[in-house]
Amino acid sequence: MNEPNPEIIVRLHQLNQHKHHRHCDYGQVADQLDMLFKDIDAGLFGEQAKTGLFYNHIKNIKDRHPKIDSAEQERIQSELNELFARE
Repeated sequence: MNEPNPEIIVRLHQLNQHKHHRHCDYGQVADQLDMLFKDIDAGLFGEQAKTGLFYNHIKNIKDRHPKIDSAEQERIQSELNELFARE
C-alpha cells in the first residue's frame, strides 16, 4: 500500500481543523445539556440567553476556532481536487 500524499493530508487538515478543535473543546453532551438546563432554570430566554453558561461556552469555542472563509475553502478544495487527480 502506498503512503498517503503529505500535501493531501495538509490540505484536509486545513479544511477540517476547526471541526476537530471544536469537537474536542465542546466537552460531553451531558455537560452541555446541564449548562443549558441551568440557563433555562434561571429564566434566560431570547437575548438574555446570550448571557448564559451554554451560549458563552459555545460562542467562546466558535470564536477560538473559526471556520475558514468560503474563498479559502474553495481554494483548498481546488488544490485537493488537483492532488487527487494526480494520484
